[in-house]
Amino acid sequence: MSITFNPSLTTSPNGNFVVSTEGFYAGSTKANPSTRQRLESGLIASTVSQSLWGGMPVTVGVDSDGSQGFGCALTVPTSQATINGFTVFDQAYNGTIVPGNSVPLYAPGQTINFFRIGSGQTIRVQCLASLVATLEAGNADQALYWDPALFQLTASGTAGAIQLPTSVQVKSVNTNSKVVSYSSGVASWVAGAVAEIIL
Repeated sequence: MSITFNPSLTTSPNGNFVVSTEGFYAGSTKANPSTRQRLESGLIASTVSQSLWGGMPVTVGVDSDGSQGFGCALTVPTSQATINGFTVFDQAYNGTIVPGNSVPLYAPGQTINFFRIGSGQTIRVQCLASLVATLEAGNADQALYWDPALFQLTASGTAGAIQLPTSVQVKSVNTNSKVVSYSSGVASWVAGAVAEIIL
């Protein structure tokens, strides 16, 4: 006796799985039940001169006396040694969307969620488009750099680039994603390249 039909045949309505439906949002995380409990909240320090959003590196301070449970102070890192974590939009509730913006922004004095380096969480961050081919051709443990002016992963030769801690690894890249465009206090979602990195 023989099977007269294909028992493994899979079909779907036309157009359900197309390239245009793939991609990531910078500042989001990959669902992972073993690391999601490591999500923390911190208070953006008054010394920070700009708003923050998901997908940015931060320096994590120590909870101070009188912090009233808002979490440790978060500042903008200036070197590899001061990058302790990355902010995320996950479970965020107090971001501000002002006229002209379509991205929730978090100002000094507000809290923002983050994952620490070493948490093992996979997050999505903006990536220089011309770096995508290099990342795809390399290993997971290649050196990664952050451009603090353009708010994205960049090449090692970029002026002002800060190397990320060597424990951070790249997992994948996607050029059909949404990233944050920020200029003079205005933030909006635009098409761009995103890299998934493991903290």
